[in-house]
Amino acid sequence: MEMKRENAICLLPMETKRDAIRHVVDSCPVFSVVPDHDRFLRAVFRRERVESTGIGHGVAIAHGKIIGLKTVAIALGISKEGIEYGSVDGNKVHLLFVIASSPTTQLVYLRQLCRLLECARRPDVRSSLDAFSGEDFPSFCRKMEDEVFSWLWQEPLPTCHPSAPQRPPHPAL
Repeated sequence: MEMKRENAICLLPMETKRDAIRHVVDSCPVFSVVPDHDRFLRAVFRRERVESTGIGHGVAIAHGKIIGLKTVAIALGISKEGIEYGSVDGNKVHLLFVIASSPTTQLVYLRQLCRLLECARRPDVRSSLDAFSGEDFPSFCRKMEDEVFSWLWQEPLPTCHPSAPQRPPHPAL
């Protein structure tokens, strides 16, 4: 699937964590590569029960693993009203990322997660989220889509192939 903005981003009209996660997965075509949506959603919800993936400053990065996925799928849901998410700082979430990966794509997943965290922790993004008001929602969305997270749909996310060269084993000490 060619990565386009409309495949990886959606607006979130709902206010509950569970409904918002489900909406991102069901609405963003980037998740069409996920072999079993229900199993993937169960994995995400199971992870959320362990500990909230709301990292603070209006950002959450929900994620789950599913066997049979050959790439990492990432989408962004944006909420005007904010989602009660149980974030570490108690704030509502306005940017909800959902990541699907498999145990065989762990390295790619970690690289993409690191990139998301780097973007989410930028001072300009944090100040935009901390000062967020519904009145400025259209320009907020444009900034997030066009400036901060455009790499999600402008670059193909790498895939992992079982035939890819493996690292040589660590020599015994």
